[in-house]
Amino acid sequence: MRAHTLRNVSLLTRVLLFVILGQAAMAQTGRKNDVIVKRDSSRIQALITQMSYEKINYRDLGKADSAATYIYLDQVARVLLKNGKVINVKDSIPPTRIPPDSVGQYADLNNLPTDPFEKSVVMANSDQLRDKYEYHHNRAIDGKTGAIVFTSVAVATLVSGIIVASTGDSPDNKTIGTSLAIAGPAVGVVFGLIGFKNYKIHSRKAGKIKTELERRNQPLTTLRITPYVDPFNKSARLGLRLSF
Repeated sequence: MRAHTLRNVSLLTRVLLFVILGQAAMAQTGRKNDVIVKRDSSRIQALITQMSYEKINYRDLGKADSAATYIYLDQVARVLLKNGKVINVKDSIPPTRIPPDSVGQYADLNNLPTDPFEKSVVMANSDQLRDKYEYHHNRAIDGKTGAIVFTSVAVATLVSGIIVASTGDSPDNKTIGTSLAIAGPAVGVVFGLIGFKNYKIHSRKAGKIKTELERRNQPLTTLRITPYVDPFNKSARLGLRLSF
């Protein structure tokens, strides 16, 4: 009887020891959430959504709204993932980011343009200018395309209306043809003029931006290859962006 009791106690002791060791191992390798350790040793309790070689996108779990935000890796010492993995970034990231140029670097601050758009052009850095150029260049193309399309519609409906009105002796043909010949060109000309106006406006703005980039000896086009790392799936990919 005593030997049986001792065996039960020994088995219970081993089970309890196994449970304690298992919980300790989980406590060492698992975390409730991700932790971003900054270079000043402060910590951010976070839910990381994406990591690249430039920044970390995350939700700050220490704030009530838990809004999506990001932090550049030059501010980060290491990342503690909730799966227990530790990513050290401090030694591989330079202490500061050096942009190609800064806001207002090429502007004469004592003689800024009074026009809001021209002022925004001289105050923008070159990357912002390339983004502005791409936007206005595309809008100019859309305006030109719209002007051509609606002008073509105006001509086509005018010709169609004349043909319908002159075909047959039916009063309906003349009514439909006359309406088509008047309404079609009117609508086409109005929208065609709007498209042409948009083309002129955005083409002029794109030209000003291009001139400013040439003044800075900055290229109009940039080819960016951005690497992304997914620490959760242990995968990597490259993002390619051509700006012009």
